[in-house]
Amino acid sequence: MKATARRTQASLGAVLALVLAAGMIFASSVGAQDEGNGFDVFSGRVTFQRYCSSCHGPEAKGDGNIAQYLKVQPADLTELNSKYGEFPVEQIHKYIDGRVVVRGHGTREMPVWGEVFQSSLAEPATTAEAGEERAERIIDQLVTYLQSIQVE
Repeated sequence: MKATARRTQASLGAVLALVLAAGMIFASSVGAQDEGNGFDVFSGRVTFQRYCSSCHGPEAKGDGNIAQYLKVQPADLTELNSKYGEFPVEQIHKYIDGRVVVRGHGTREMPVWGEVFQSSLAEPATTAEAGEERAERIIDQLVTYLQSIQVE
């Protein structure tokens, strides 16, 4: 019985090592697609899938499962480079944050994510991280992810 338990433990250890290696390979391949931090791209994608994909779609094309019910159709976020000539980092950051109205965007149809990410409901703060710093970090990761998925 003890030998079986040891083999099971060894198998679980091997699986865990493979999962960790795959995660590191994925993070490094994501980083290769973007000049930013691969972890930020990965974290931004996870956040995007959780908070944004229902409207913007899983591939950020503006075709989320609730998009058809919205008055204003969500933007295709893969074409921001084309729309602006280059990726407008600060403008996109401010628009996602939503606590400051960005001129030229018309009415505010999106949730004010800065407030959501600042609260402990979105992601618990670490002991050294205040809510505002957490919101900035999460939005920066989202912007890095969006920058990484631009079509040329």
